[in-house]
Amino acid sequence: MQKDVDAARVVVVGLGGIGGGIAHRMSERGRHVIGVDLDSDRANEWQQRSGCPAVSSFDSIEWDDVRCVFIAVRTAPQVDVVLADHGVRKAMDGGASAFVATTMTPSDARRLAEAHRGRRVFELPVSGGEIKAREGELTGLMTGPHPTAFEKTLLQDIFSTLFQFDDYGQPSLLKLVNNTLAARNLLNAAAAVATAHEHGVDAFLASNVIRSSSGSSVAGDALITLSGNQIDLLRKDARLLGDELSSSPLDLASMNDIVSIVSATQGLLTTAHTGRTRS
Repeated sequence: MQKDVDAARVVVVGLGGIGGGIAHRMSERGRHVIGVDLDSDRANEWQQRSGCPAVSSFDSIEWDDVRCVFIAVRTAPQVDVVLADHGVRKAMDGGASAFVATTMTPSDARRLAEAHRGRRVFELPVSGGEIKAREGELTGLMTGPHPTAFEKTLLQDIFSTLFQFDDYGQPSLLKLVNNTLAARNLLNAAAAVATAHEHGVDAFLASNVIRSSSGSSVAGDALITLSGNQIDLLRKDARLLGDELSSSPLDLASMNDIVSIVSATQGLLTTAHTGRTRS
C-alpha cells in the first residue's frame, strides 16, 4: 500500500455483530480502525477484545485523517444521525467515503443518496453474520460512485462476494426480498417439523430428513441454532418489505400458482442469462 493509505483511518460506527466483526477484520488487515458505539460498555468491550481504540462520542475523533466511515447501525434514522454529525460531514466533504451497511427500505436508501448528492455515499447492505464478518467472508450488495483504489482494497478485506447494482434502492430491495424469503423458508421448515411430530414422527429425525433432502433451505436448516435476535432481524426485514410494497408476487404466491409462477420465473432467468451471454 502507499504511505497515505497506510496512515488513513477507518471509522466503524456500530460495534454490534456485523460492525464489530468488520472493524476487527480490518484491524487484523493492518487498518487504522476506530470503533464507535454510543453504548460505552460495548465500545469498551470491543476495544479490549480487539486492541483498537473505541469511543462513544464522535467528538473524540480526529477527523482530518479519516478516509472512510463504515456505518453498521440498526435503523435508517440512526444512519441520518451519523451522517448529520459535524465531524462526519467534514470528513466526507474532504473526500472520505461512507459505506452504509444498515438494512433500509429502498425509499430510505434513495432519500439518503439524494440528501448527500456529491458525496461518496455507498449503499451496501450485507449478509453473512458476525463470524463471516470477522473472517472477511461477507456477501455485499452495493451501489454508489465508482470505487477508488483505496475503497477497492477495503472491500476486498471485508467481502468474499460483492454484487454491484445500477441504482440506489436496488441493493436494499434485494436484501429485503432475500431475507423475507429466508423468513418464509424458516417458518415453513418449523411448520413441517411440527406437522411430522403431530403425526408421531420424532422431531429431530424429521428435521434431519428435511435438511438432507428436497425440503432443505439455508434458513430452514439452521432452525435449531438460530437465536432470537436472528429471527427478529428476519421478521424486521419482512416487515420493512411489506411497508415498502403494497403487494408483490412473494406475498401472493400460493400452491395453486406454483406451475405458472415457476415457469414464468424460469423464462425470466433464461432471458436474462441469454442477454448477459450475448453482451
